[in-house]
Amino acid sequence: MFEFSFDQAAGLRSAIPVAPARVLPVAATAQPARGYELLCNLASRLTHEDLQVVIVDASAKESELRGGADGRHLGLLQVLRDPSMAGLGRPVDEADWLVLPGARGLQALVNTAAAAGPEVALSRLLVPFAAGTLVLLYGAAASLSALLKGSDAQALVPLLAQPQASIDAYGSVKLLHSAGLRPALVPLADAADGAGADIHRLEETVLDCARRHLGLQLPSWPESTWAHRALEAALMAPQRQVQPYPPHSVDKPSRRVHAHFSWS
Repeated sequence: MFEFSFDQAAGLRSAIPVAPARVLPVAATAQPARGYELLCNLASRLTHEDLQVVIVDASAKESELRGGADGRHLGLLQVLRDPSMAGLGRPVDEADWLVLPGARGLQALVNTAAAAGPEVALSRLLVPFAAGTLVLLYGAAASLSALLKGSDAQALVPLLAQPQASIDAYGSVKLLHSAGLRPALVPLADAADGAGADIHRLEETVLDCARRHLGLQLPSWPESTWAHRALEAALMAPQRQVQPYPPHSVDKPSRRVHAHFSWS
C-alpha cells in the first residue's frame, strides 16, 4: 500500500477492460481526395473522444522504402509482413493520427480472405494495432466486399455533392450489400452549398434506388452522429473458441482402470 506509485485503486485501474483494435471500412469515392476529407473529419471527431485512430488509405500505394520502427513512413503491406511491428496507434510526431498507405496491403488481405476466409484476414489486419485503436480502412468497395464477404460488417459509403456522385454511391452500396455487408450512406455536404439542397437531393436518389432495386432500407448518417455511430459499428477480430481440455466424449464409454498394488 505504501510502495512508490501504488495506491489502493491501482488494482481496480488495472482491471478496467480495454477494447481490442477494431476496423470500420469506408468505400473510396470517384474523387479519393474528397473521400479522404471525410476520413479526416471522422477521425477528428473520434480523437475528441480520446480514441486512437489510424487511417489506412488503400487509394495510395505503399513505398518500397523502410522507415522507422514507430510506424512512420510505413505502409500497410510492410506492417503486415513484419512481426516486430506491434502496438501501432498513436503517432509519435505532432500528427493527430497515424496514416498508412495501403493499396498493396489491402490486396494481400483480399488474397488471405480468398484462401482462408474473412475472419483470418480480419485478424491479420488488426494484429499490428494497439488495443483501443480504431482503424478506418479506406478502399474500393469491390476490395472491401472481397475482404469482408459474408461478415455482416457495417461499411460506410460517402456521398459527395457532385452530379455523378449518386451513381457512384449506389454502385458501392450494391456491391457491399451483395457481398453480405451492411452499407450506410454518409453524405458529405459541400461548404459552398449553404442550403445543402444538392446533397439532400442526391441522398434521396440513392435511398430510393436502394429501396426499389435492392429492397434495402439504407441508413443514412447525419454528420452530427458520425462519431458515436462509428464506435458502435466498428468490427473487431473474432475471438478464438478455446476447446476444454481434456475433451469430454459422449460417444465412447469411459474405461475403468484397475490398479494392482503389491504390498511387502
